[in-house]
Amino acid sequence: NAWLAEAIADEPRLVGFACINPTDADAIERLEAALEMGLRGCKLHPAIDRFDILDERALDFYAAAEELGVLLDFHVGPHWYRIAHYHPLKFDEIAWACPNLAMVLEHLGGLPFYHDVLAVLGNNLPLGRPGHLYGGITSILNRDLQKLWYLGIERIAEAIYILGEDMPIYGLDFPYNPVELVQRELRLLRTLDLSDEGFAKLFGGNLERAITTRPGASEVAAPGH
Repeated sequence: NAWLAEAIADEPRLVGFACINPTDADAIERLEAALEMGLRGCKLHPAIDRFDILDERALDFYAAAEELGVLLDFHVGPHWYRIAHYHPLKFDEIAWACPNLAMVLEHLGGLPFYHDVLAVLGNNLPLGRPGHLYGGITSILNRDLQKLWYLGIERIAEAIYILGEDMPIYGLDFPYNPVELVQRELRLLRTLDLSDEGFAKLFGGNLERAITTRPGASEVAAPGH
C-alpha cells in the first residue's frame, strides 16, 4: 500500500485502493494508514486471502471502513476456496450490519452467483434514489477467458434494468487486462440501452460518487496527497 501511494503521488488522475486482509490483527490500523497516504478505497479478495466475510474481525473492519467513508471493493464469485466463507448471500448480512458502508460486488458474482448478487443488491438499494451498493461490471464479457465469471451483455442489461443506472461500475477491477480486451468490452457496453447520463455513470460517475459523497469521505485526503 505504501508503494502504491508513492507510485501515484504525482499522478492526480489516478486513485489508489489499498489491499488488506480484514481479519489481520492490524487491519484497521493499516486502513487508517492507507487513508493518510491518500488511498481512497480497499480491495478485498476473500478467496485469495482465505477469510470468512462474516468473521467477527472482518465485521469490525467493515464498521471502521463505514465510519471512515472507505469504499470496499469485493471479489465476488467462485475462486477455488470454500464457498461457505464467501457466498454472496452473506453480503446481505454485512449490508444490514453496516447500513452506510459503500461496497462494490465485483463481476456481479459471475454466472454461478448472478441471481444471488441481484438479490442482495436489490434488497439493499433504495428505491428512486442513489444508494451505496454497486455491481462491478468488469471481466464478465469474454466467454473463453472468463468461463466462471462470464455473464454476457444481455445479463448486464438485465441487471441495470432491474437495479437502475446508479448501480453499475465498470473498470474498477482487473487493471492488468489487455488493452484489446478492454476495448472490446467498451464496444459491447456502449450497445446498452442507457441514457447519456447512464453511460456517464457506468464509465466513472458512479465510482466518483462512491468515493466522494458518503459520510466521512470529505475527510479523506485527495488523490496524490
